[in-house]
Amino acid sequence: MMYKQVRYGMAILGVALSCVTVAANASYSHCNVTTAKGKTKALVAAPPCDVSFTAIPSFAAICLTQIETGLYTIRNNTPVTITINYIRIKSNDGLPTSNTTIVTAPTNNCGGSLAAGASCNILVSVQPTVVGTLNRILQIGVDTRQVELDGPAINFNVCSTPPAPSATLIYGSGVGESVPFNCTILGGSTVTNTGATAVNGNVCLDPGTSVTGFPPGIITNGGVFTNGPAATARSNYTTIENFFTGLLPACVDKTGQNLGGLVLTPGTYCFASSAQLTGALTLNGPGFYYFIIGSTLTTASASSVVLIGGATSSQVFWDVGSSATLGTTTAFQGNIFAGSGSITVTTGASISGRAITGPAGAVTLDTNAVSP
Repeated sequence: MMYKQVRYGMAILGVALSCVTVAANASYSHCNVTTAKGKTKALVAAPPCDVSFTAIPSFAAICLTQIETGLYTIRNNTPVTITINYIRIKSNDGLPTSNTTIVTAPTNNCGGSLAAGASCNILVSVQPTVVGTLNRILQIGVDTRQVELDGPAINFNVCSTPPAPSATLIYGSGVGESVPFNCTILGGSTVTNTGATAVNGNVCLDPGTSVTGFPPGIITNGGVFTNGPAATARSNYTTIENFFTGLLPACVDKTGQNLGGLVLTPGTYCFASSAQLTGALTLNGPGFYYFIIGSTLTTASASSVVLIGGATSSQVFWDVGSSATLGTTTAFQGNIFAGSGSITVTTGASISGRAITGPAGAVTLDTNAVSP
């Protein structure tokens, strides 16, 4: 694609953005204009940038199993309404996008146009899947031009050892609504892994004894257990399931709705049968989120659960009547309890939380990242 890029220096530490002259060619500024066909027009003078970024996220060090979310604010500096053709993020060399999940969250109120002097926001989530550095560009197609936010590399400083998960599972806000649960994975019949899965915490199985695939799967801050932590977690499984059942009278019925595109606040949400997630579900605000699903939970490829406003994955619970299947590269948040069925985490999907089945259920992993 041949075009002159409109670039703004991105300050990771919050330094103001500005438009500057390209040192290699003083006759062009970074605010060049391209036609829809990509042919560059030289500007007679270097005007102020018609679109600028008044806020950009500052990404902290991210572990392989973590997701970092940040908000961009975009401003129209012109005296007229401009058309926004697209907003997208790409990787510019460094860490390939194929090794980095970048999710455009539904918090995007830019729409198809932006009024004169107005601003809009777009929230993005970044999750590295391999150790490395990402050189990131935010591209915005404006009228017949492409505006790019181009900045220094984001060095994730990926954690070599993530913090150990809590050995206690807090499943409610009341007194006594927590139990010992020192398992990140708890299967009933089998736990099977394929590929370079990374699990932070213990991989447990009870009452079965067949755990396979570690290695090549890697476990940090834990090991494989078919007794001890596994038996304790299994004994407390019923207590938590009974708690979920008690939430049913006060739930908000979401039967038949796709979770993708919804923005929900803390509460209890019920599905009489199956639940589907296609795209991004946003959970906004601190507190407990409970999803009580009658039969199956299925996510489409590249779907995501995005946490904003103080929501945390440790307070998100998915109580699934039978089985849960996470589609490829899904970025999932919360603790999955699959009652009578199994949990299948397909290639490249991640869970910020736990994967827990009933006594007869299996957990199947394939090149995933799972960490509470």
